[in-house]
This record gives sequence, C-alpha cells and structure tokens, in this order.
Amino acid sequence: MVTKESFRAAVAHFATGVTIITTIDDEGVPHAMTANSFTSVCLEPPVVLVCVAHGTHTHGYLERAGRYGVNILRQEQEELGVYFAKRPEDRVGDVDYSYGTSDGGAPSLDNAMVFFDCKVVGSHVYGDHTIFLGEVEEIRQNDASTPLMFYRSRWYNPATE
Repeated sequence: MVTKESFRAAVAHFATGVTIITTIDDEGVPHAMTANSFTSVCLEPPVVLVCVAHGTHTHGYLERAGRYGVNILRQEQEELGVYFAKRPEDRVGDVDYSYGTSDGGAPSLDNAMVFFDCKVVGSHVYGDHTIFLGEVEEIRQNDASTPLMFYRSRWYNPATE
C-alpha cells in the first residue's frame, strides 16, 4: 500500500516552479497562498488548473470569488514563497510585497515573473483537494529572469548545484 509519506517523498523528485495563487477574501481583500500544483490544460481556449486543499482559507475564497490569479515567482522571490506557504494566522515578519489588480479583479503580485488572471470555468473535487480550471483572460509578463523552483521538498537553484 502506498502511504501518504511515501507518495510525498516520491513526487518530491519532480522539480516544479513556484506560484502564488491569489484571490479575494469575503471582505474584498487580497488573499494568497503558495502552490506548485499548477499546470496548463489547453491552448484553445487558454486554460490552466490549480489544486487547492479543502482545509485552506484559499479554497473557500476561490470557490466564492470564481476568479483567481496565478503569479509565477522569480528566483529572488523565495521569501514570498515561504511566507505564503504558511497559514494566514502563522504569517509573521515583515515581508515586502504589493498587489495590483487585473482587469477582471484578481489580485496580481507586483514583480511576479508572469501573472495569469483566470475565471473559474470548472472544478472537480477529488480526495482532499479541488481542481479549479481557469480560463485565462489576461496575461502579464515582466522582464525575463530565473524562475523560483522547488525540488525534493526544498527551494532549488540548479545554478548553485
């Protein structure tokens, strides 16, 4: 039988980029979480997906808002990745970041490498997560840089290996 621990250890061998998923909370305030469960789905229409655990604040906010942003982080934004990986009540310290807003209303992190504004067009509940399919309605790209990566349960920069 595959255990949660053995599965987690095995999938940790897949290097991923790091994103911050943004949405609006029930008071209209930007809310964010770190995620590496993000992928493109199709080109026409342009659709991406994110997987969000049911026990997170993000899950309920995203479900109600029907819109989310995907902010692909650059190498220099590791501090943001760490900060937003924590539950909101555990986020302490002075992390420097600011938001803009997309035309559709999704919060966009300033200086992210790439930002996608997505309207939820479908969802699928499986296990302890919901897969949210989002049609991309806006893309913003900043200057090219090195992406922040995650590999074997740690931040990863192949140039330093």
